[in-house]
Amino acid sequence: MYKKFLIVIIITGTSILNVFSGNYLPFIENNGQWSEQILFKATVMDGNLFLEKNAFTWYFSNATQLLNADHSLSQSNPIIKKHAFKIFFDNSNPDVFVSGNNVRPEYYNFFQGNNPDEWQGEVPAYNSVIYKNLYNGIDLEVYSEAGNLKYDFIIHPGANPEQIKIRYEGLDSIQLRSTKLYLYNSVNTLVEQTPYTYSNSEKIKQTIPCNYILKNNTVQFHFPEGYNTMETIVIDPTTLIFSSYSGSTADNWGYSATYDDDGNLYGAGIVFDDGYPVTLGAFEETFQGGFSFFPCDVAISKFNAIGTDLIYSTYLGGSQNELPHSLVVDDNNELVVFGTTGSDDFPVTADAYDNTFNGGYNDTVTYVIYFPLGVDAFVTKFNVDGSALIGSTYLGGSGNDGQNSGSTAFNYGDHSRGEVVTDNDMNCYIASSTTSSDFPTTAGVFQSAIAGNQDGFVAKFNADLTALIWCSYIGGAADDGPYSMKLAPDETILISGGTGSTDLPTTADALQETFQGGSMDGFVARINNDATAILNATYIGTDNYDQIFLLDKDDENNVYIVGQTSGAYPVTASVYSNPGSSQFITKLNSDLSEIIFSTVFGSGSSIVNISPTAFLVDECYQLYVSGWGGTVNSSFNPLTGNVLGMPITDDAYDAVSNGSDFYFIVLGNDADELIYATYFGSPSAADHVDGGTSRFDKKGIIYQAVCAGCGGFDDFPTTDDAWSTTNNSFNCNLGVFKFEFSFTGPSASISAIPLSGCAPSTVIFSNTSTQTENFLWDFGDGSTSTESEPNHVYETPGTYFITLIAIDSDACIPNDTAYLTINVFDLPEAGFSFTPDSVSVFGFANFIDQSTNASSWYWTFGDGTNSTLQNPTHAYPAAGNYTVCQTVTNADGCTDSICKQIEVFEISILDVPNAFSPNGDGFNDIFLPVNYGLSDFEFRIYNRWGQLVFQSNDSSIGWDGYFNGVEQEVGTYAYVVLGKGKDNTEYYRQGNLTLVR
Repeated sequence: MYKKFLIVIIITGTSILNVFSGNYLPFIENNGQWSEQILFKATVMDGNLFLEKNAFTWYFSNATQLLNADHSLSQSNPIIKKHAFKIFFDNSNPDVFVSGNNVRPEYYNFFQGNNPDEWQGEVPAYNSVIYKNLYNGIDLEVYSEAGNLKYDFIIHPGANPEQIKIRYEGLDSIQLRSTKLYLYNSVNTLVEQTPYTYSNSEKIKQTIPCNYILKNNTVQFHFPEGYNTMETIVIDPTTLIFSSYSGSTADNWGYSATYDDDGNLYGAGIVFDDGYPVTLGAFEETFQGGFSFFPCDVAISKFNAIGTDLIYSTYLGGSQNELPHSLVVDDNNELVVFGTTGSDDFPVTADAYDNTFNGGYNDTVTYVIYFPLGVDAFVTKFNVDGSALIGSTYLGGSGNDGQNSGSTAFNYGDHSRGEVVTDNDMNCYIASSTTSSDFPTTAGVFQSAIAGNQDGFVAKFNADLTALIWCSYIGGAADDGPYSMKLAPDETILISGGTGSTDLPTTADALQETFQGGSMDGFVARINNDATAILNATYIGTDNYDQIFLLDKDDENNVYIVGQTSGAYPVTASVYSNPGSSQFITKLNSDLSEIIFSTVFGSGSSIVNISPTAFLVDECYQLYVSGWGGTVNSSFNPLTGNVLGMPITDDAYDAVSNGSDFYFIVLGNDADELIYATYFGSPSAADHVDGGTSRFDKKGIIYQAVCAGCGGFDDFPTTDDAWSTTNNSFNCNLGVFKFEFSFTGPSASISAIPLSGCAPSTVIFSNTSTQTENFLWDFGDGSTSTESEPNHVYETPGTYFITLIAIDSDACIPNDTAYLTINVFDLPEAGFSFTPDSVSVFGFANFIDQSTNASSWYWTFGDGTNSTLQNPTHAYPAAGNYTVCQTVTNADGCTDSICKQIEVFEISILDVPNAFSPNGDGFNDIFLPVNYGLSDFEFRIYNRWGQLVFQSNDSSIGWDGYFNGVEQEVGTYAYVVLGKGKDNTEYYRQGNLTLVR
């Protein structure tokens, strides 16, 4: 059995939207998404830095208190210390020019609040920011090194460093100790190291002694030994070190992940980001979530298929809290996000189905996320590059909507269950929960009125979310929670979840028509596509606790479910099972009347091991489950346990667990065998998600979000070339990974160099297919190959469609096909002539272009000079035979060249000027005959008395107006020049010259 393992891990740092790769913090430009005084923003350890025109603003939170408030029941509304202070550059230029430098490859999108004028897409970020002429002749550069903030003052020649005055406001105190500057505040201490000052005018750093002068709360720089004011010097306070009391901000938590057709990975979480402070100094806030302490928005990042590059990151939210539940990418490659919001200013589009927040009752989830105004569901669709909203809408009534807060919430994070899916017309379907008795159901649906305190709902929107096509409750008298939804091959809709209702509507001949007992049962329902009827519905359960969290279907309309049980769940014959375990997988027939197979897996205990996050039935009917378990879950609910003792195969990626890890299992067709099982996670931290679902694609690749590294651990498994391989805070960060099991059969994948070229074009094909060594190539020009990685020559221009078929006749899916397009362009044809056929030295040769299909020209004349004119002329300074080459390029970038020989023959020249001005201005200071090709050269100058004042036999040396070291007077002088030219021709010139000054 072939098995390919591919893992891509990205641990975002400090903020999901301020991830940084390597040593560079991103400085995000303000394009209108923040208040106007902010020019750039960077997220730093424990807080934010706002760069303004003539000032910096720092805003910090106490990391210890944040850590204690995170994922914990230990505190109720803890008091959180915060501190803000400013750095003013006093008397700096009011018209300073501030700009980003070294733009980063990723971009950022901001959809915060309900004012579209403040929504910004494709916002750039930079590795540094330059303040040009902050003071006269002095620049300031702000950047980072090894994740620490740095800034340099660049003092240009003649500028006065005494202009620099740095004033601090809002600190508890500021002290100069030895040569270091200590900035004390109520949250942490910042240390500005001894200023490293140097001159680099000759590209050699020469250190210059420099120290701080502190007077009151203003700092200047002093040079005890002075410096050369005509050189450029740099004042670098080295690294700004954060000496935090302990820990770091719990910046973002992982919720949901999905994929697109190109294998790109989307991860969503919540980011806790303090806004711009309105007061300076220390202050305290009672921790109640986003409304009063942690402005908690949805944050989405898109990574490339191999996890090496961040493509974009997006903020989504309003002034209150938001949570993401489910992500999906539709057939147009547009991302759809379903979640909950407590904001009455959530970014909804102008023509949205519902652009008004409906509110509800105050609620808190995962201990610390507070919704004082209640919650509505939201659905948002982005364009392909995430830079604009195609549609965004509320969905809700007067209660809480989109949130599973009833007795159905068994696991940590169950509040954010629910799913969004799309159909071929890009319509959006939602399944979730509501407590609203006035939830907006539509006419004719199968359940138009609420039946209990919390019912489920299912809804269908059109593609741009401007219309609610239909909406129905689904539930009984107790709490009900739909968690998973799929569109079946016959366009019916499958829904599964958990229920405490004894009167949930079921259908005749259902597998279990009545509630089975215990605290909760699972349920499965199939409804028609206009939601006018429940076609099939059944309970799934024992006389103890049971819930269904995920479902899938096959091409025969059978239904597969994954859930938890504390009872004696049925196990059918001939299946792999771990008797007595608390996780189940069941296959039902299409009308939900029969079990085709059923099994349990886990540690053999009635205590739940994992909370399921993703499920797949692949094209070979193999079963994949992803989930997590451990202390985060058992602290929330003592009836849950850890992952220890779960089955692990010999080829597991990780056979050892600390008990709080992710767990993957793959079972064979109809659960007949255990194919693969492994742990995955940090050996130290309690890995988990804070809600939401992730996804497998049909090839068996899991795209999983993780809340990783909690407690400041930095040992979550990463790949070497991942976008970020470290946890850049001391608490939790969103991690996303991609794990390929590949048990279905061969997976075809190709690339080529070049994808476009000029005829004849030799293309080198790379074959990254897996699980087979048998291939068939079709090169699109009538030729084929069975080599693994062939090269192929395309002689004729055209567009060629390449097909690679990867073949394994023993696999359940024996073939997989990959496609590629190659473009081959026509060549131009170089050609030229020249006149005359031969040319003298200093004579002009005229080159005439005779090429075809050319759009640009490049000439080399053989003497080290060149031209880009179409028809150039050229004069040669020396005799000889020269090779002239013309290279032409057409609009497709294809080139052709031709070279020809030209003869340049020797001539002799002698000419003499009549005046010069040796005044030392560098112009006409030397009297020298114009000569070329002369031998036996002799040059003499006489004054008016006939006295010889200059003589030379070197044709390159002229008279400078001096005789015997004495400057000669202005006047008229006589010259004699003679020499022997080509073919021994005698040249002779005599005459008068005038010396002027």
